[in-house]
Amino acid sequence: MIGADPYKTEGVILKKNHFESFIRDLLLVKQYRVEVYVNQGSAKNQNWVLEYKGSPGNLTQFEDTLFGNNDVAVSVHVIAVKLGMEAKSRIVGLSCVDTTATSFSVCEFQDNESFSNLESMVVTLAPKECLLIQGEGSYEFQTLKQVMERNNVMVTTRKRSEFSSESVIQDLNTLIKFKKGQQQNVQSLPEINLSFAMSATSALIKYLDLTSDEGNLNQFAIDQIKESRYLKLDSAAIKALNIESRADTSSILNGNAPTSILDILDKCRTSQGHRLLAQWIRQPLKDLCLIKERHDIVETLVNDNELRTNLSEDHLRRIPDLQVLAKKLARKKSTLQDLYKIYMCISHLPRLLEQLSNIDVIALKTMFSDPLSELITDMDKFQQMVEQTIDLDSAEKGDFLVRAEFDDELKELKNTMDEAEAKLQSELGKVANDLSIEAGKTLKLESNQQLGYYFRVTLKEEKVLRNKKQYIILDSNKSGVRFRSNKLNDLNDEYIVARDKYTVEQKKVVTEIIEIAAGYSSTIKAIGNVLASLDVLTAFASVAVSANKPYVRPEMLPTEAGEFNLTQVRHPCLEIQGVDFIANDISFKRGECHFRIITGPNMGGKSTYIRSAGVSALMAHIGSFVPCDQARISLLDCILARVGADDSQLKGLSTFMMEMIETAAILKTATCNSLVLIDELGRGTSTYEGCGIAWSIAEYLAKEIKCYCLFATHFHEITKLEEEVSAVKNQHVTALVDDNKLTLLYKVKPGICDQSFGIHVAKMANFPQDVIEFAKRKQAELEDYQDSVFEGSDNPQKKKDIIKEAEVLIAEFISKCRNLDKSLSDAELEDKISTFKREVLSHENPYIKTLLSAS
Repeated sequence: MIGADPYKTEGVILKKNHFESFIRDLLLVKQYRVEVYVNQGSAKNQNWVLEYKGSPGNLTQFEDTLFGNNDVAVSVHVIAVKLGMEAKSRIVGLSCVDTTATSFSVCEFQDNESFSNLESMVVTLAPKECLLIQGEGSYEFQTLKQVMERNNVMVTTRKRSEFSSESVIQDLNTLIKFKKGQQQNVQSLPEINLSFAMSATSALIKYLDLTSDEGNLNQFAIDQIKESRYLKLDSAAIKALNIESRADTSSILNGNAPTSILDILDKCRTSQGHRLLAQWIRQPLKDLCLIKERHDIVETLVNDNELRTNLSEDHLRRIPDLQVLAKKLARKKSTLQDLYKIYMCISHLPRLLEQLSNIDVIALKTMFSDPLSELITDMDKFQQMVEQTIDLDSAEKGDFLVRAEFDDELKELKNTMDEAEAKLQSELGKVANDLSIEAGKTLKLESNQQLGYYFRVTLKEEKVLRNKKQYIILDSNKSGVRFRSNKLNDLNDEYIVARDKYTVEQKKVVTEIIEIAAGYSSTIKAIGNVLASLDVLTAFASVAVSANKPYVRPEMLPTEAGEFNLTQVRHPCLEIQGVDFIANDISFKRGECHFRIITGPNMGGKSTYIRSAGVSALMAHIGSFVPCDQARISLLDCILARVGADDSQLKGLSTFMMEMIETAAILKTATCNSLVLIDELGRGTSTYEGCGIAWSIAEYLAKEIKCYCLFATHFHEITKLEEEVSAVKNQHVTALVDDNKLTLLYKVKPGICDQSFGIHVAKMANFPQDVIEFAKRKQAELEDYQDSVFEGSDNPQKKKDIIKEAEVLIAEFISKCRNLDKSLSDAELEDKISTFKREVLSHENPYIKTLLSAS
């Protein structure tokens, strides 16, 4: 129990490593807020005081706990949003801070009442937390909160005073690292003119308390996010395209097989590469030149097997998390081990550069060879300093010490350590002889920070230690059995005492070394950024060549080309599961066909087909090759989706409400250069309402917006839209019914499918036979009723003629009623309307009879 009566609280004792794991899970996985209290009183008179706290977007006080001994696999972004009005338009001011990359990104833009543009920006930035003003107008605040919740972003409310921009110029002047030749004042930067974004930036600085940490001073960059730079994605598209892993798909199919596009593409070897890929996949490019530059490099790596393999399997594996190391160095919290890691990395880079320089490709030279060459040169003096100050021989063994030449006391302690090491080697030989095994091969002398020196034999040789009481077993694991002799125990203690004294004695020198090394932090960070891009593009090439069927380079076209053609496109997430995937073609050409309605049986592949188009479009825009035989893609401005029945019950939203919210966002955001994917719209309400809504949305997208659209539906009536809009084409997924058995062929062909085969699919799912039989009877009854409407009219064209005649008669009836003389009495009006009604009924139109009987 913790605390004293009457405030005792149940507690549990955790070891340090378990506590770190627990905190990491709470903050990064569960996305909880965490507060840590420390007892500053005694065991009897306890006084628990808040020591530090954190949240998913504010990990500053937990950085050492979370990442002290681990590379950072994810970027942690926190944003702040400030709303305002200009010329009667709603303006959103947004600021985002990445504490790992030490950067601010700011922007301002107009938005609608649904905050569609803000949601797209949230998808792009992938923040963990969002700051909003307390007491913001109820409707806007609730809408903003819903946007954040849909994107799994924690909302934190702050006082309005924290969004004041009064002190932001002063704060930024202390935080920003200005470039050479740049005026040393943020007032000269264009970003400072974004008043709402600056208010948001002020809130972030106060919330993260950035100015109180000396390590942050003059370390941050600031830039303006250009909306036009990236293709827009909405949260529905992120889910529909399986861009990132979801907990509910982790065990599907082959268990540990990749279930998301990020999983498939992430063959990165560095932590900064993992982070950059997660960023790129949410920020598809709209710049044709930049996309082609990435494709050029991927193509080079695909074609050069030796270069690609050496980069992936050798060079990049050696790269530590330079961005995190640079940040530690800038804050002067680095250790000798950190400097050694950086030194070893920089020492290896000339080999990597040599291989890159042998390839005569302009994009490779511009993006990597030239920048790396310059940066490596800038690190020459850093390498010299490390060689002159750090004992590299000891560092190779895991001891990070300053060279003894710096101080007489250090020399004496080093001699003691060397003597102890010589004795350790002598003891190794004696123990090897005693156990009748070979020293250095079968018996090894090893050390680490926790245990110091110990012997190790493999599990296979463990039997030599049995019944040997002179040896103390430390532990046993897959790597072997670790143990000590009594003599090694004494020698280890002697060595550790000398090493600890050495560590204390060298502290002053280490502080001076770190002070000098901190001047190289920006160069180290720049190297990390360059290598991160190389890592991601190498991963793209590795994925392209290792796929079941190699990916191809897409031919990217300017927007005005109005073409989107994928030949034999496949869905990478399904293909990698080892299933026999049936590839299909997808073709759009502005002026000919930009809207395709897909019908067909349940489980027939409609959803997979439309998702495949979105996945290939996304992959092409981030610079990856695509899973097709051939691809020609005009630049898109958005990929928007409404796919799948997704309840948000915890947020109080039904399936149908989620459909309407996502579809409304599509209608407000899509342009003629967007790719829109819609699957089974209108299923969350009655059949007639659903069909009416789906039809009107399809017609609006096809006629008014004229975007590229794949529209999968079970409402076969919508296929008639092909007759009204020339750019609409019908397609269907094929199925074979033989002996009352359904075989799904997964092939997409022109035309319509007027059956859903729902009962066949239920049978395949092993429904009880009595349920199947009852369903068949109800289906027959409903079909008999429908047939009675068009009795004697089996011909589809004749049915269309009957409906068309009915529409004309109804229109004439309404027109006559509208033109009646308003001076007529009620009785006269009723008589006239009855006459018009008899005239309509005299045509004996079956469709009108059915409408009247249902009213």
